[in-house]
Amino acid sequence: MATQFDRLGLRTRADVERRQKALWRRLQPVLARTPAVAAYAGRPLGDFPISTPGQVRSAFAEWNTLSLDEASAMAAAQAAEEGREGGLPGGVTAGFSTGSSGSRGLFLASPAERAAYVGHALARFLPLKAPLQPLRIALCLRADSALYRDVGGAGRVSFEFIGLDTPTDQRMARLHAFQPDVLIAPSHVLADVARCIQRGAQWPLRRLFYGAEPMGEGERDWIGQRLGLRPDPIYQATEGFLGAACRFGTLHLNEDVLIVERDPIPGTNRFRPIVTDLRRVSQPVVRLRLDDLLEPAGPCRCGSPLLAVQGVEGRYEDLWRWGDQVIPPREVENALVDALGPQQDWRVTASPGRVVVEVDPATAPVAIGALDRLLSNVETRPTIVVGPPPIWDQPKRRRIRWSDAG
Repeated sequence: MATQFDRLGLRTRADVERRQKALWRRLQPVLARTPAVAAYAGRPLGDFPISTPGQVRSAFAEWNTLSLDEASAMAAAQAAEEGREGGLPGGVTAGFSTGSSGSRGLFLASPAERAAYVGHALARFLPLKAPLQPLRIALCLRADSALYRDVGGAGRVSFEFIGLDTPTDQRMARLHAFQPDVLIAPSHVLADVARCIQRGAQWPLRRLFYGAEPMGEGERDWIGQRLGLRPDPIYQATEGFLGAACRFGTLHLNEDVLIVERDPIPGTNRFRPIVTDLRRVSQPVVRLRLDDLLEPAGPCRCGSPLLAVQGVEGRYEDLWRWGDQVIPPREVENALVDALGPQQDWRVTASPGRVVVEVDPATAPVAIGALDRLLSNVETRPTIVVGPPPIWDQPKRRRIRWSDAG
């Protein structure tokens, strides 16, 4: 079956790498205008320093090509979020995202970058030969922005933004009225929708995506049963659109416009991605090491030459670790979902001396048993403590965490 990558001539890894090299050469004048890395322009990628999101955000003026200071961009982003005119010179817009840590990240986008985002996103969200008929996309986010409103102007596409602070009954009423073909939402929102709706959504869903938060296979299956379509991962951060699922539900990184280096995690087959965006101009991204945990998925039957990975399972700091013994978040997720069922709400935090599981008291013994089995090979066994059911008071659901204290 043809894909959008056939149009780009990307059938093999060699094709992808040739395209990356060409885009990298084309990016050099942009990097020469970026104060943080101007001294490295024209040199091989490996000569550029690796940065973290925190370092980039703390040096905002050094990491944009528009000579914008952070205060001006923040003011524009805040105005846009409040529905006021927040545009910057040249049609550039500023906006906030929750970022992978849950704290607000500040991003810039020119009209050309917004148009490129829309085209790239639609190409990844929909089949290449999707019927030329009206398409309704519902997107649940913390806040609206021009970047997403532009999707609503993409030809036959209509767009419905639903804020994360929208009460459940109002969210459901708006979804029923809008009848989305595509629904994109954080994991906890899709779980909430699945609990509220009758089995098999009365919507003409053609694609269903989750992002911003991890989702285990058990929860994906359960939501799929409730909504009539299994949710697929999308990988987006303040730093850009990083990946989306193919028609088989496998997450592929957007290596047609990114270079993704791998920073291996000792004791696991996971890695942290070091991302270079080959098309961003307003706010370049060069060798930015993210804290997301990714696991290679092996070759995908869709035939895409882009790297296939499991859905993002959490953050590097969420790894459970006792000396050289490491338990990745996905193993914790699988153990508890297998024991409690995918519809159960819970949160679990490990530390050197104990593991605190927040769960319905009626299911606490089952959760303790699952964790006890999971920790059976840990030499210094932590104590398992039960707490009350979790209260989610942050923008993102983080069900598996590690704390160095305790």
